[in-house]
Amino acid sequence: MGNRLRSARSGGETEQAVLRGLACGAHLKYANGNPWNTVADPRPAPNWERTRLKAMWGVTDAYQWHEMVQELLDGQVSTPLWDTAMGARAALLVRQEVTPAAGRPISEQAWNDAVGQWLVNRLGPRHPELKETSAALRETIGRVLRYEARFREDGLLAPHDTVRRTLAWDLGRAANMACWGVDAGFADPDEAREALRVVGTAAAEEYGNWTNFSLGYVLGRCLHFDEDTFGSWYREVRDSHRLLTADPKSPWTALSLGR
Repeated sequence: MGNRLRSARSGGETEQAVLRGLACGAHLKYANGNPWNTVADPRPAPNWERTRLKAMWGVTDAYQWHEMVQELLDGQVSTPLWDTAMGARAALLVRQEVTPAAGRPISEQAWNDAVGQWLVNRLGPRHPELKETSAALRETIGRVLRYEARFREDGLLAPHDTVRRTLAWDLGRAANMACWGVDAGFADPDEAREALRVVGTAAAEEYGNWTNFSLGYVLGRCLHFDEDTFGSWYREVRDSHRLLTADPKSPWTALSLGR
């Protein structure tokens, strides 16, 4: 049964670094109704898990599992274009901190201009991919702004705050991929634990707290699946964000993201 916050009473992990990595996957654990604090399913079904990993991820063996975990850790599965756009805004915000404009929101035009200039500097003014990539980045900027506006309406994001990065979307899935590899027989629990330690470290370095991590995950999931409809893909992750950031039983309540 999905949409349940569960913890294993026995057989759960105890090492803080591993638990931190597991907690990064809490959105999916909640959606699937699985205990958040275990590396391996106590009732594994390896054939079913292998079928699912092949159909949904193209992962069919231990080598491909390792590759997929690493790509997710590196933020290379779905986030590079999004993070390129968001990185340009982050750079503007850093520069703004030492100017009279400090505290003002970055306008969509200023953001587009910064991304356009970055792209010209990187590719050159006559590169054949310049126009197409520029259009894709402008579209991403528009989508991010629309989702952030909705996040503010729904109380997920403070009035003048922004989402830093969408890397959390890949890190959250990396945490779950580590566990799925054990369930499929592609990895042993110690391999999964090591991957989870890296996940937790990366999340702590990038986000610092669970709310910021979760907002990055929510935005990434929406950009990936929701198609600007604010439908079930959004509503489900919005609700899990609210629960995970507030429920006393949430792993995020008891476990600090900071190291």
